[in-house]
Amino acid sequence: MLLHTLAPGAVARIRSISADAPVALRLREMGLRPGIRVRVAGRAASGARVVAVGGARIAVDRQTSALIEVDPA
Repeated sequence: MLLHTLAPGAVARIRSISADAPVALRLREMGLRPGIRVRVAGRAASGARVVAVGGARIAVDRQTSALIEVDPA
């Protein structure tokens, strides 16, 4: 399943990120990497997701969140 399909409140573990190298690097720098548990904290009208990783909240646009494959946690 993909991150952009999750509803607010859902918890998942990142399985893989299919983005090109610069985007994948930026996501890793923000703490989004395979094996990390995330919670969808919110969703914008544009389809963007706000995910909670540890104590941080990170906004991920719809196109990028469609590249992040997750497993239910």
